[in-house]
Amino acid sequence: MKRIILIILSIHCTLFVISQELKVKEFRVDETDISAVKFQIKDFGGEACALVKVGLAIPDASFEGDIVKTEYKDGEYWVYLTNGATWLNIKSNKYLPLRYEFEGIKSKLTYIMQIEKPVMALEGPIGIIHITSNVKNADVYVDGEKLSSVTPFQYKGSEGEHIIELKASGYNDEKSVVNVKLNQKLNHNIIMRYEGSFAINGISYEMIHVPAGTFFMGSMMKNDKKNTFNYEQPIHQVSLKSYSIGKTEVTQALWEEIMGSNPSINQGPNLPVENVTWHDCKEFISKLNARCSTNFRLPTEAEWEFAARGAGREEADSYSGDTQIDKVSNIGTSTIEVGSKKANTLNIQDMSGNVAEWCEDWLGKYTSAKQVNPVGPLNGVRKIIRGGSCKDEQWYHRNSCRSHEKPRESNPYTGLRLAND
Repeated sequence: MKRIILIILSIHCTLFVISQELKVKEFRVDETDISAVKFQIKDFGGEACALVKVGLAIPDASFEGDIVKTEYKDGEYWVYLTNGATWLNIKSNKYLPLRYEFEGIKSKLTYIMQIEKPVMALEGPIGIIHITSNVKNADVYVDGEKLSSVTPFQYKGSEGEHIIELKASGYNDEKSVVNVKLNQKLNHNIIMRYEGSFAINGISYEMIHVPAGTFFMGSMMKNDKKNTFNYEQPIHQVSLKSYSIGKTEVTQALWEEIMGSNPSINQGPNLPVENVTWHDCKEFISKLNARCSTNFRLPTEAEWEFAARGAGREEADSYSGDTQIDKVSNIGTSTIEVGSKKANTLNIQDMSGNVAEWCEDWLGKYTSAKQVNPVGPLNGVRKIIRGGSCKDEQWYHRNSCRSHEKPRESNPYTGLRLAND
């Protein structure tokens, strides 16, 4: 008898689900969206199609009409229809078929169609997951279905395991399995890491997104013997495209995982790697990229200073994250674990002190000319080093301070930080 009741309940729930109807919440042409031209598809007669972007987070949806091509892109269907098409059918295993009719759509235009799914009441005991994240504007997927575009979000579901996934522009997708228990509320926080962050054998490295921007690079201090022989001037305008840079310096654990050895003098897995040449760093990055199928590199000098100054918002002649050096910088006889000090306004740490950091550029004198994405001289004798180290005097820790060394030389106070595009 119990089995029969369960079968009846299952049939009832199935009929309830498939009896629900989808609704078109919005249908309009978006004249600012050039996707229909940029990603143009032509019909069999060679005429450019119209593009209808259907906002429907159901992976199994299918479409009928004068369709040339359909693509599913992260919770949205791109449906290419022939010029003059007047209707579109949408089918899914979960919902009743939807037919939507419209006036003849036009070639090379992009249309937006937002589909509203019915809210299905859950009968009987359920559990609740309160989903939070460090990113507010994140798409929330439960068991592959998009349910929200913001966090926090409260999910009510049946007992058992459910796959929770968050997606947001500029961040890695994050996925976890959560066990829902009947009549209980579970708080579940998902930390999203910036795009490009990775982990190898449990060793993680976090990247920080740096937005495009323009700043005035160089020092405003009066020239004196400590001002790197005038290498920090003249101040000049620099514009940079967006990029990513490491939240911290590369650790010895990560270096040893990739290179198989640890050259550091002051050793510890979470201490910054040091005693490495510029050429050693390039070899490390090459091996890391080959292993992870990534495109990491050393930051340019301009990228380094822009990031250290919080996308140019912090003072050139102060320290990265604070005017008080002891809050952001390690000054002493040896290095400390990465990430131990206060972060700057971009949430980047250790750009003042601990170890100095190799940059991509050859050393060259500044000019007053405006520059866009500068990469330094084409050749030279010494490579740029930035950030100061634990052994250096305070003025070396300023955001604008420039140091340099021959690329085949190393010391216990110089390491590296990753960057990519």
